[in-house]
Amino acid sequence: MMLPMKNISRRELVAALPALALATGSFSHLAAQPPAAPLNLLFLTVDDMNWSIPRFMNGFIGGKLHLTPNLDALAARSHRFIHNRTVAAICQPSREAMMTGLVPHRSGGLGFIPVHPGTPTLVTQLQSHGYFAAGIHKLEHMQPQTSFPWDMAFPGAGRAPSEYAADVSTAIAKAQSLGKPFIINCNLNDPHRPFYSSQQAAAVDHNETGEYHIPHEVTPEEVEIPPFLEDLPEIRRELAQYANSTQRMDITLGKVLAALDASGAAANTVIFFSADHGMPFPYSKASVYECGTRTPALLHYPGMATPHTFTERTANVDYTPTLLDLLHVPIPSGPNGTSIDGISWMPLIRGEVGHRSPHREFLVTNINSVSSGTNYPQRAVQDDRYSLVVMPWSDGKLHIQIDSVTGLTFPAMKAAAATNSAIAARVRQFDLGVPIAFYDVHADPGQRINLINAPEHRNRIAKMKAILLDEMTRTNDPQLANVQAIYRGEKTVVPQSHPVS
Repeated sequence: MMLPMKNISRRELVAALPALALATGSFSHLAAQPPAAPLNLLFLTVDDMNWSIPRFMNGFIGGKLHLTPNLDALAARSHRFIHNRTVAAICQPSREAMMTGLVPHRSGGLGFIPVHPGTPTLVTQLQSHGYFAAGIHKLEHMQPQTSFPWDMAFPGAGRAPSEYAADVSTAIAKAQSLGKPFIINCNLNDPHRPFYSSQQAAAVDHNETGEYHIPHEVTPEEVEIPPFLEDLPEIRRELAQYANSTQRMDITLGKVLAALDASGAAANTVIFFSADHGMPFPYSKASVYECGTRTPALLHYPGMATPHTFTERTANVDYTPTLLDLLHVPIPSGPNGTSIDGISWMPLIRGEVGHRSPHREFLVTNINSVSSGTNYPQRAVQDDRYSLVVMPWSDGKLHIQIDSVTGLTFPAMKAAAATNSAIAARVRQFDLGVPIAFYDVHADPGQRINLINAPEHRNRIAKMKAILLDEMTRTNDPQLANVQAIYRGEKTVVPQSHPVS
C-alpha cells in the first residue's frame, strides 16, 4: 500500500536532494551541476621537472631530499595522478597537447611548430564562455596566437620567484576588475637548463644572489644517482645543480599560491599542476624512455572530496577535457568532427560508471622533431611495467643532438666510455639509438637490457606491437610506414629536418 505524500515545494525538494543522495548513494549526477558562479582556473606547469621529484611519487632525488615542500603541501590537498604521461616529451609539443587534447600529429604540433590554424584549445573554449585568459612565460611554445589569444600576456624566461607572483596578482586583479572568471596559465621556467650555479646560468640568475639564491643548497654527495645514469663525479655535480634549480622552482610555486590566496579568489579557483616532461638528461627529456614521458599531475578544486591517489594510466591530452568538464564548458571536437584524444577524468573522480574511462591498458608516447628542427622520430607503447620502444631515426649513422647532451653529464659518460665497456655501450645506445627494443622497467629501471628477442616475452611483445600499429593507424601517424618497416627488419626513410617556427 502506498503512503500519502505530503505536498512540498520545489525549494524544499532541491534542499532535500543532497541528503537523499547521501542516504541512498544515488544522484551522483548532482556533482556535475554547475556552481552558482563560474570557477576560476590556475593552470600551473614547471619546465623539465622529473616525475621522481615530489615526495608523493616516492621516487629518487626529491622524494628523499624533500626538495619541494610547497608542491608537497599542494599535493596533500589535491587528487594525485601518479601514472600520468606526456604524449610528447619535448616542451612545445607537450604543452600544445595539454592545451588541445590532441596527440601531436593530429594537432599539427609535431615539434617546435604551431598547431593547425583554427585548432580549438583550452584557452579559446574558456574565452568563448566569458573567461579572461592570461598566459605567463613559455608562450612561444603555444602557437599560433589565433589558438592562444591571451587577453593578457607575460612573455619571458626569467626565474625570479617574485616575478611570477606579481604577474599572477596583476592578471587576477584585471579579471576581477572586468567581473570575469579567469584562466591563468602560469609556466615556471625552473628547473630547465641552465641549472642553478652552473657557469651558463650566471647571467640569467644574477650569480644566485638575492631571490635567485636558495637557502640550503644540495651537494653532489647528497644526490642519489637515478638508474638510467652513471655514478660519476661530474654527473653528481650536475644532478646537484638540477636539484637546486628544483628547490627554486618550489619557492616560486609557493609565492604564486600565496598571491592567489592574497587575491581573495582562492576559494573559487581550481588549481591544476603538471610538468611538461622529464629532466633534461640523457635517457629522459626528448626521448620515449620512462623518465622522459612520466609526469605527475595534481588537481585541486573547491568542494572536492577527500584527496585521492589515482593509479589509472592517464595522459596530458586528458588535461583539457578534464578541466573543461570540471568547469562545465563543452569539450571541443577533434579534426573532421572526430573525438579529441584526451578523456575527462571527472567521471573517474566522481566514481561514475558507464562513462568513457581514462583507464587505458597502454599509453603511446611520441617524439618527432626537436628544437633544432632535426627529426628523431620515436614511438613507445607502455604500461606500468613494460615498454616497447621504436626509433625510426636510428640507422647506425645519425648521432643524437639535443639539449640533454649538453652540460656535464653526457660528456662525462663519453669520457668514461674510453675505459669502461659498459658505459661505452650505454653511450652508444643513446647516441645512435636502437631501432626496436623491449624493456622490463621493474627489473631494469634504467632500460639497459633489450629483451626484444627474449622468448618468454614473445606474446607480450606481439600484443604491444599490434597495439602500437592500431593506435598509429587510428591517429594517422606519419611514422606508421617506418614502424611497419622496422617490424619487418627493413630500412626506414626519415627526412633529416622539419621546419621550426
